Amino acid sequence: MLVRQDNGVVDSGRDSALLEDFSPLQIGTSGTFVAQRFTLVGRLQVQYDDGAWNEWYALFDDGRAGWLSEAGDLYVMTMPVEVDNPPKFEDTRAGFSELTFQDKHYIASDVRKISLKRAAAQGELPFVLKEDTENRVSDWRCENLFITLDYNNTTPEAFFGRMVNLDDLKLENKRHEDEIKESAGRLKGSIASENCPNCGSSVHWVNGLTSHLNCPSCSSELTVGKDKAELITANAMRTAQQSLFTLPIGSKGRLKKREFYVMGAVIYAETDAQETFDNLFSGANRTLTPEGQWLEYLLYNPTQGFLWLVESDDGWSLSQTQNTWPRLDRNRQPQGCGKLYDYGGKVEVAAGAFYWRIRSGDLNYYSDYRDGQNRKLSAELNTHEMAWSKSVPVDYSEIAEAFSLSSRALHYTAKMAADGIDKSLRIIMTAILVVVNLPALMMDGNSADPFVVIIGAWLLWTMGKEDGDED
Repeated sequence: MLVRQDNGVVDSGRDSALLEDFSPLQIGTSGTFVAQRFTLVGRLQVQYDDGAWNEWYALFDDGRAGWLSEAGDLYVMTMPVEVDNPPKFEDTRAGFSELTFQDKHYIASDVRKISLKRAAAQGELPFVLKEDTENRVSDWRCENLFITLDYNNTTPEAFFGRMVNLDDLKLENKRHEDEIKESAGRLKGSIASENCPNCGSSVHWVNGLTSHLNCPSCSSELTVGKDKAELITANAMRTAQQSLFTLPIGSKGRLKKREFYVMGAVIYAETDAQETFDNLFSGANRTLTPEGQWLEYLLYNPTQGFLWLVESDDGWSLSQTQNTWPRLDRNRQPQGCGKLYDYGGKVEVAAGAFYWRIRSGDLNYYSDYRDGQNRKLSAELNTHEMAWSKSVPVDYSEIAEAFSLSSRALHYTAKMAADGIDKSLRIIMTAILVVVNLPALMMDGNSADPFVVIIGAWLLWTMGKEDGDED
């Protein structure tokens, strides 16, 4: 590894073993950001308990330096800046703390301590990489703008930039797919599978984008290495969790003219908003009583990326995490959007593959807002992170067709109805109705009773049916 010092480079004497991943970037990749050409000259690869990411060190033609952060399929370009009176790390709270920079107001979006126990380096970096580093970092968001404060030193270093798409950077000298395949074994975005090392059941994940798995059969936590799933925490839960989900994990369907894989699924218990807030942010330890539940399915398409499909008692909806945050008012609520409700969510069951580590018991606080006629904006908040997502409703019939499900929703649909009643049961119930009302029918002066029986029989033979049902 080389260290850049005073317009030159020196050998640090340390070589690092990089994890072969599926990044299209490499040392020597060049591009354009805000009308300035840059070249990637170094790479810091960080693996920590809850995930992994790459930091690419970029040198611009005008002499400046910056960082292109790569986490999954999300990219941020930042450059060093001076921030007056940066907040103390200990005083920073995700979703609450504010920072003013260049007349814009930023909200803390990610605040956490990170142990960089397995960091690796390649090419030129502006510092010497230590063997084991404990660090504190906070990220701040304002629409598509981005600030990172690094508290590794006494005075925090600040980096300012924005979310970017690789296509907009006009990149040259990227890695070819053949190079990626040769070095990493499989192309990024391809679907891999293996048996769970704890129970032997099949597990699936997306190469290059999945870092953690939850076995659908035994609920053990797994981490993904090169074409291999390794055990983190064994779990003796042997129930077939697949039966809990309408969409089987690993299934494939064509939705919105694109082919998606169901990579993971989560069952959330809905909890009281105030009690959830108090447990997360006020130090309370209340027992949260479930008030309902909903399911979320993590879908993946190699070109579209990740998408969430939500199943609740209100119906089905498609949800996508927003790279560009909504414009917020002074109350940190999206402008022009009416408030709907607040609620809590606790992870009950997680199964399948995810690009972060998810555990049973994880707790989040949600605030939903109306965005137009049928769209919804949702803020998700916990002690470390805040994120925004946008969702739109989708008919169950479209989901059923996409994933070859039955024509009738089995779990949570927009039009919940009783399961169908077979013909023999209808006959028995009709007979009971007649027998119960027979004494009244035989009495004089009760002309209304035959009509009551007729109406009751009609209801028995029509309830639970849908158009096209046959007995």
